[in-house]
Amino acid sequence: MVRMLVVDDEIYALKGITQGIDWSDLPIHKIMEAEDTAGAILLLEEHPVDLIISDIEMPGLGGLELLRWTRDNRPHTLTIFLTGHARFDYAQEALHNGCFDYILKPVDHDALKEVVKRALVEIELRREQQQFEEIIELGRRQWKNQLPILVERFWQELLSGRVRLTPERLKRQFDYFDIPLGEGSKVLPVLLSIEQWDIELDARDESIMEYALRKSAAEIILGEWPGTVLQDRNELNMVLLYLNDDDPADRAALLRKCNEYVAACQSYFHCRVSCYVGEGSGLGGLASSLERLQQLERSNVSAPQSVQDAAACGYEMSAAGAGIQIPSFADWGALLDNGGYEQLGMVVEDTLKQWQTEQASREALELFHYGMMSMLYRVAYRKGFSIYDVFTVSELKEYQVPRSSIQLLAWAAKMVYKMGQAIAERPRDASAVIAKVQSYIHEHLHTELTRDDIAASVYRNPAYLSRLYRKETGNSLSDYITEIRIERAKRYLIETNDKVSNIAEEVGYVHFSYFAKLFKKMTGLSPQEYRKMNQIMH
Repeated sequence: MVRMLVVDDEIYALKGITQGIDWSDLPIHKIMEAEDTAGAILLLEEHPVDLIISDIEMPGLGGLELLRWTRDNRPHTLTIFLTGHARFDYAQEALHNGCFDYILKPVDHDALKEVVKRALVEIELRREQQQFEEIIELGRRQWKNQLPILVERFWQELLSGRVRLTPERLKRQFDYFDIPLGEGSKVLPVLLSIEQWDIELDARDESIMEYALRKSAAEIILGEWPGTVLQDRNELNMVLLYLNDDDPADRAALLRKCNEYVAACQSYFHCRVSCYVGEGSGLGGLASSLERLQQLERSNVSAPQSVQDAAACGYEMSAAGAGIQIPSFADWGALLDNGGYEQLGMVVEDTLKQWQTEQASREALELFHYGMMSMLYRVAYRKGFSIYDVFTVSELKEYQVPRSSIQLLAWAAKMVYKMGQAIAERPRDASAVIAKVQSYIHEHLHTELTRDDIAASVYRNPAYLSRLYRKETGNSLSDYITEIRIERAKRYLIETNDKVSNIAEEVGYVHFSYFAKLFKKMTGLSPQEYRKMNQIMH
């Protein structure tokens, strides 16, 4: 429905339009009247108006002044002017300033009604256009709000190997997600390792806090630099800094920002964090760069809450002057970890046969051997068993000085197959590391358990152990400890008559009120209610 305003200083002309014309067959909801421009403006300020019919020439402020005010303050309102023959120049100026149409005086009511009908069609078209634009704007805002999530999902897919790295596909993806990278661009990863929370958190709160840490990393580490902060499918938190050939990273500034971030996490988020700063690499090598940062994280047991520069750690292996590309043993180890030993065997075979064609140097063969040995030891260590449970001493010492790529191939293929078989035969959810962790928790349940203490008992980095435990069991360390403590408390409540406060201390809770609150949250009963109910049944 439409609201219409008629403006004329001649009362008979005004009433002739508002009351002398039958408007009932048109979708006009309300007709208002004004005898001058000032009165019209007051009505326009108080009520929404879709259509104005106004005389041009009126005492004081005329119709043109009303049109200019409407154009500036109510741009969606249409105006039809009434003009006399003697002042046709007014009509021309009105059209120039955006008037919809004009009618000559004296007014022909039928002609005016026809013009109004056309104006109503235009109003409906404008409304539809406005609704369409509002829908587009809503979609644009929703897209903008969802874009960080979509960008994170893109990087998750890419890091898990699910995105084809063809130039055409990447360009489409970069354009679609507004990622400022090109075919020759590089990405510099920074691994954010959460080592310890100084406050007790359940799994949900920890997830919320990790999100806050990522937001903080975007502000402190990235700042105005192009990039993104995300968590991959293995729950690794990371910063990806976008690099271009003509815009190299200021490494000193990046390390300084990482130090600021480590300090801020301690001050504001009550947690201890380390940053592992990688080197710029193409998208094809990004997963390998992150694996090297994880290696650095796993080996860092003496410098917690620090910034580690991978560029100063010499992780890249190369055969100087040999012209041979050394493979990424980190990627190979990950493939072996995930049960892909048959696929890895084929990759090893292809690599060494290619080396035979390229006449690899003795130094390159030695590097390959040492890389394979390091990979096998790391895989065994991550899986929680001794390397000597899989190989004999003589097998480990074979070809310490390789003489040819063919001989090295026979040894490497055998080692990969035996390690793959050993991993396949071990239940994934009952690895030795997890068993040792759970045993340690049971034995020390009465103490104030910390993640650092648990990690030290199995000689692992705390952040790495937390991810490993969640991956193997589907549960967090903190949730497992809470479950075991509550289960033991329930047994004590049923089988003994000890005071509830003493039982709380026996299962590791110094503050009785916290224990009681947590017990009721998990069982639906207070400790006293649980004892009363179950001792009677028992």
